[in-house]
Amino acid sequence: MKQYNKLKYFIVTFFISLLSVIVFTEYRDKRNHEYGKTFKGETIGLTLRIKKSGKSSFLRYCFYVDNKKILGGAAKADHNLVNKFYKVRYDLNNPEKGHFIILRELKPDSMTLVKAGFTKTKYYEYDDVKSEYLGKWKWK
Repeated sequence: MKQYNKLKYFIVTFFISLLSVIVFTEYRDKRNHEYGKTFKGETIGLTLRIKKSGKSSFLRYCFYVDNKKILGGAAKADHNLVNKFYKVRYDLNNPEKGHFIILRELKPDSMTLVKAGFTKTKYYEYDDVKSEYLGKWKWK
């Protein structure tokens, strides 16, 4: 009989804990969604790489607000999204804390990218066949 009471107590505690986690998660998601609707700033963001943290991975991106580079992350970990431009929405009052990326690829022209804060930089790769460095350009 004593063992039955322990099992009953464990099951009740487990379901109450599970229900609490579900309710809290729904509340947090709704609050974040409502907060995201208040974002009025829009700019262009560049996806940089996939970063691994423990067992999870996420997409790193950057964007510029008032010539200040801001880094962000998204739960998508698809290598096909890297080194492409996307729209970013951010909180005008606190862009470092409040922002998200909209993963629909943009094809902006160079003037638009410069206005968004990006610069084109030259880098060099060594070509073994020609035994020389080849200059290439990329947006940063």
